[in-house]
Amino acid sequence: MIINHEIYYPLYTDKEHFVILVTGGRGSGKSFGIGDFIQRLSFELKRRGFSKSDADKIVHKILYTRYTMTSANISVIPEFLEKIELDGTTRYFHTTKTDIVNKMTGSRIMFRGIKTSSGNQTAKLKSIHGITTFVCDEAEEWTSDREFETIAFSIRQPGIQNRIIIIMNPTDSNHFIYQKYIKDTHKIVYYDGVPVQISTHPQVLHIHTTYLDNIKNLSEEFIKQAQEMKKRNPERYAHIFMGQWADVAEGAVFKKWGIVNEFPKNCKNVARGLDFGYSNDVSACVKCGILNNDLYIDEQFYKTGMLSSELIKALNEDDSFVFADSADPRLIDEIALGGVIIYPVAKPAGSIIAGIEKMKSFDNIYVTRRSLNVQEELRNYVWDKDKDGNFINVPIDAFNHSIDATRYYILGRILGKIIKPKKVKKSDLGIY
Repeated sequence: MIINHEIYYPLYTDKEHFVILVTGGRGSGKSFGIGDFIQRLSFELKRRGFSKSDADKIVHKILYTRYTMTSANISVIPEFLEKIELDGTTRYFHTTKTDIVNKMTGSRIMFRGIKTSSGNQTAKLKSIHGITTFVCDEAEEWTSDREFETIAFSIRQPGIQNRIIIIMNPTDSNHFIYQKYIKDTHKIVYYDGVPVQISTHPQVLHIHTTYLDNIKNLSEEFIKQAQEMKKRNPERYAHIFMGQWADVAEGAVFKKWGIVNEFPKNCKNVARGLDFGYSNDVSACVKCGILNNDLYIDEQFYKTGMLSSELIKALNEDDSFVFADSADPRLIDEIALGGVIIYPVAKPAGSIIAGIEKMKSFDNIYVTRRSLNVQEELRNYVWDKDKDGNFINVPIDAFNHSIDATRYYILGRILGKIIKPKKVKKSDLGIY
């Protein structure tokens, strides 16, 4: 039987709050704690009266969502079956490709993705009758409250406690969860000396965890990594491991973006963008792709002092095309001679704004969780100001190495703005 950490006890005792917000840093074990609560919740049974007929009972119908979800039977469901087995209740459950059903009560846990290969299915999920519990896992992926609220407003089953459970690693103060439940209603609680914003919203039960609550289940290597980051970069430690919400600079160019665990394997138009640097500026390379009109970005490297030989070695680890800054033709030729398919991107007047606007035209921008430098740039890349302190339609020339690399991908791979190679047509690159 699973013995839960006491931090999760309010899940079982709270009868007042409609929204349960569960946040935490990396390694906090929050998904495990919530998963166990959900499978136990499926045993709850209420009746409208004294009748014992099946028609008179009220059971939970739990909608467990992630914004993007691969087939539930090979991703999320095995995670839940592990918790069921550890809790010793396997005999009470029946599993299908998309659902887990409690045979004792008839309660159902339904695993669904919001974005599927056939499009957004928010309206379809809203129409499911009798949902009592809406679980929004990895909520950092959700970039807009519209889809969230479409489902949330449909949770109103009478006779049994209704809940919305939000599970997420805190991102930044632009995220709609922060704006909705924390911005104007919070207190500060210290975790390992780090001030963390905890919601005091009247509708919200806020549970916050860190890896220190789950330390007995973590490897020595993980703990060492956390402690090294605490010494080397306390601000990043505060955000990643303690779950502090990051501040976003005023006038940020990109205000809505999400975080995903990994770069989708079925992305289209996959290629890399490369921005050159050396002594003071980093060389930044990002892998990009498009899926369902969403832009995905994965950091490949972000380093100063990279010679052409080191760039060639790093770029040859992947065989996708590279679209790069055209400012140094000799360096591009050297990289090409090293076996990398690389093309310089044309940068006429207005190309910076054109690239930014095209990036913002996608439904969503997603950054992989490991791409920490990309995330930091997105939070700090702002519009410049005029002499009177007013923002103008020109971005600052800072916090933009990976963003420039992404722009080169957009300009080259998506918009076809390349300096035409002598022996290669645009059609050879898949650009039309």
